Amino acid sequence: MTLTIGVDVGGTKVAGGVVDEHGTVLASNRRDTPAEDPAGTRDTIVEVAAELAREFPQVTAVGIGAAAWIDAPGATVLFAPNLAWRDEPLRDYVTKAVGLPTVLENDANVAAWAEFRYGVARHADDSMLMITVGTGIGGGIVLNGKLWRGANGIAGELGHIQSVPDGHPCGCGRLGCLEQYASGNALVRFARAGARQEPERAAKLLELAGGRPAGDRRPPDHRGRPGR
Repeated sequence: MTLTIGVDVGGTKVAGGVVDEHGTVLASNRRDTPAEDPAGTRDTIVEVAAELAREFPQVTAVGIGAAAWIDAPGATVLFAPNLAWRDEPLRDYVTKAVGLPTVLENDANVAAWAEFRYGVARHADDSMLMITVGTGIGGGIVLNGKLWRGANGIAGELGHIQSVPDGHPCGCGRLGCLEQYASGNALVRFARAGARQEPERAAKLLELAGGRPAGDRRPPDHRGRPGR
């Protein structure tokens, strides 16, 4: 039985798993992502992978799916809008630290390929598109039975399509990207703003939040609403 380690690196968590050739997860672990600490994130990945490798010594390789723009050769994290990586040679670092061959790929591309091989798209003829929604928005494209990365390895970055001209600033440096309006982070931001501006319409949200939007430390007024 062939076993590999998969590591999912996102804006909030680093999750690892041991997977067999049928896509079955045999074991898993996770750590919080130290998002503002590139070296800490890198070492957390090593910690997650090494722990699983010790538990399953028959593991033959590590695969990393990172919420980042990966270069076409699959060796370097060029840029991570929701992390602090810039030109990070992650593949070789993990290979050396864990002692196993390592593959590096964008996390949405990894998810799309997994669905194409083992999941809901396994019966698709030869092509599919997947959109992932989490801290940000990503995407993966399979064309003619192959993962489509584009010339620079970032063809599936659908969350960074400019949707609103001169809109909200994005972590990628541009304005109005799709993920600033439809990602998990964006929806939380809109909910907090709405609860502050129109508390009557957000009564249930405020009840669940203890009477005030998260992050609003101003004392509530005499009706229990956040102070203005």
